[in-house]
Amino acid sequence: MRGIFLALSMASFASATVYQDCGSVGSDVVLSVENCELPPCLMERGSTYSVNIQFTSSQTSDVLTIAASANLAGVNVPWPGIDTDGCKQLEGGSNPCPYSAGSRIDWTMPVEVLNEYPALSTVVMFKLKDADGDPETCVVDPVTPV
Repeated sequence: MRGIFLALSMASFASATVYQDCGSVGSDVVLSVENCELPPCLMERGSTYSVNIQFTSSQTSDVLTIAASANLAGVNVPWPGIDTDGCKQLEGGSNPCPYSAGSRIDWTMPVEVLNEYPALSTVVMFKLKDADGDPETCVVDPVTPV
């Protein structure tokens, strides 16, 4: 039985992506980027990748706002074309906001890597902010469009 638990634990960690936290106020944050466990994440231009963030909320909120950017030459450039209403991407319903303090939140969004993106290594940041503007999650991860 112990071996089965260990195997399941290892499997759950295998799907997570290594990232750096940049000030999350929520807890137990887990980032999963499709086809990427160790940075830099190599992302083929013209493809779409699923980005999933799970966390335990620090407070009750009726909104979840997405702020996504890429650092290019030391400047954080907002990710174009992203719908900033994070409630739309919460698992379990079409718009499951509000959520309660201490709730386990499961957010997933498809991210398109456009052919126009330069093949330059960068650092991508995703923040999911609550009604007060506090970052329930803030994750950064190096990526390289190929």
